[in-house]
Amino acid sequence: MAAIAGRLRLTAAESFWYVLGCIAFGGMYFAKVPAKKALSEAGLAAMTSGERFWYVLQCIAFGAGYFAKVPVKKALTEMTRAPAAGYGPGPGYSAVPQLDPGYGSWARDDRQPESLPAARPGQRHGRHGAGGRQD
Repeated sequence: MAAIAGRLRLTAAESFWYVLGCIAFGGMYFAKVPAKKALSEAGLAAMTSGERFWYVLQCIAFGAGYFAKVPVKKALTEMTRAPAAGYGPGPGYSAVPQLDPGYGSWARDDRQPESLPAARPGQRHGRHGAGGRQD
């Protein structure tokens, strides 16, 4: 979840328009609340007490909050079922590929893993063919 949150940042323009939309009777804020409710039901976010209050108030107003939440929740359920290209036994396989637990330990700090020694400058590995120069 933290990795996803790190990639989801608003640009300066998006922040500007969000604030401007909130000034106009809180329209942007009220539009965000049902989506956040869908995320909280999926276990991906936590709602504040204010958001819970406004969601209930939106639901009282002819179910507007609920009807705005349903498409977001539907999109989330479809997203988790999306097949991972190149993985699994065939069409309809929905398992998400998992990284090896040790994968990120060397990738984050630009070190080479012990199993793959670093090549010297100008050195070619044997897998590049017999015509390659070997140092």
